[in-house]
Amino acid sequence: MKPPFFLITVGCLSLALYTALIKDYETINRVQACYATLIVMLGALPSTVSLISRREWGLLPIMPLHGLFYSLIFGMPVFSSKLDWSRVTSSVITDALFLTVLGLICLFVGYYASRGLYSRSHRPIKFLNEVSTERRIWVAWLLFSIYMLLQLVPVLSLLPTVGQLTTPLGYLSTGMLFLLAYENIVSKKHLILLASAIAFSLAIKLLSGSLAQVVFLLVFLGILYWGKNRTLPWGFIFISCLIALLLNPIKQTYREYTWVEVGSAPQSNVFRASMFFKATYDHYANDDFTTSDGIDTGVVNRIGHSITAFADVINMTPEQVPYWLGGSYQTLWTSFIPRFLWPGKPRATIGNEFGHRYMQLTPGDTSTSHNLPWLAEFYANFGTLGVVAGMFAVGVLFRFLVQKLSVPISSSIEYVLGATVTFSLFYAESNFALMAGAVLTPYLSLLLVLWLMTVGYTWIGAKCEKLTS
Repeated sequence: MKPPFFLITVGCLSLALYTALIKDYETINRVQACYATLIVMLGALPSTVSLISRREWGLLPIMPLHGLFYSLIFGMPVFSSKLDWSRVTSSVITDALFLTVLGLICLFVGYYASRGLYSRSHRPIKFLNEVSTERRIWVAWLLFSIYMLLQLVPVLSLLPTVGQLTTPLGYLSTGMLFLLAYENIVSKKHLILLASAIAFSLAIKLLSGSLAQVVFLLVFLGILYWGKNRTLPWGFIFISCLIALLLNPIKQTYREYTWVEVGSAPQSNVFRASMFFKATYDHYANDDFTTSDGIDTGVVNRIGHSITAFADVINMTPEQVPYWLGGSYQTLWTSFIPRFLWPGKPRATIGNEFGHRYMQLTPGDTSTSHNLPWLAEFYANFGTLGVVAGMFAVGVLFRFLVQKLSVPISSSIEYVLGATVTFSLFYAESNFALMAGAVLTPYLSLLLVLWLMTVGYTWIGAKCEKLTS
């Protein structure tokens, strides 16, 4: 082990020892602190493996990101006295932390033990790797223009399948433009337009009321940065943390201004921007802010939502709420069918149903979707066996995806496409069927769009000319 890695390892182990066995906490006991420390350490394991293993570092970083998700969302918030455990007892907290550790071990066993099952001899998609630089620029801006149109004219997203492609189109086009700029093969005019495009995307996502979507875009760009440099994107990490800490306290106020007070009335982006500014001013102009003690309680509980939701599910299942027995996965088998082929395809409302099953929503609320973390979903369906088998299966699935979609970043369009359809899987805080089902259809649809924009128009033109001659 090289000296820097040795020093980092010693430092991390010393910090873990202090965190687990020496420091005192108000809301958790020593055993729980040990489990939380182990979750943080296990979550960092895939990132460490990717940094030191040449076999792993060329893959799309789904598993490293997924591991960090558990460190940051299931592990670190546990140490805060502001995390609300009022719905569960201490023994349930211990069970939730233990099952998280068990689930992570099963996840990693599934991921690393199955890497020999799939061939790494991935054949790059030929037509994507024969696109000239000029056409890459043209295709990227055309895709971004379509994305912008869908954002500015939301009614278009109501068309079958189109709404499902809106977000992936944004990632694909922005990612292609980002790599073109990073490779320094575009003019200063394009760089200015690119900065404007990224700013527009961030603003639109911010005004939607979802900070997660803003952070997702920064994570996505960070993946591309990692692919080019094999170094951690500290700038993107810093900005993401800053957004989460500074803007999360005002999120609920902004939602009240735009979701509750206005209702379903159409709202312009100018109005949303003014309400966002008002919510920000109302929070930070308040004298209480300057005297607040550390990180806002709402921020801590939003970050730690998944572990507390998991504890709630363990506490209530099956004594108060019967096992779901696979009920939350019913839409998985239909998610691969595009809506334009099946206009009447049932819409996924598992988040709302979950909220009602576990008494997180009021009886008359039919619109709110309560986040359903994968661990909680596995337990709600099949108990401890569901956690073990489910996390193992996720590991196998992740290995399959990265083996089949990872290409050298020199194949820039294909690399961005693979990252576009897989990277959001790291954030395991929504219904599994909904997230896993949103991989194949967008991938094939975007692949078709790219074919039409690169070689398809020439092929179609030649066929038409042949038929009319």
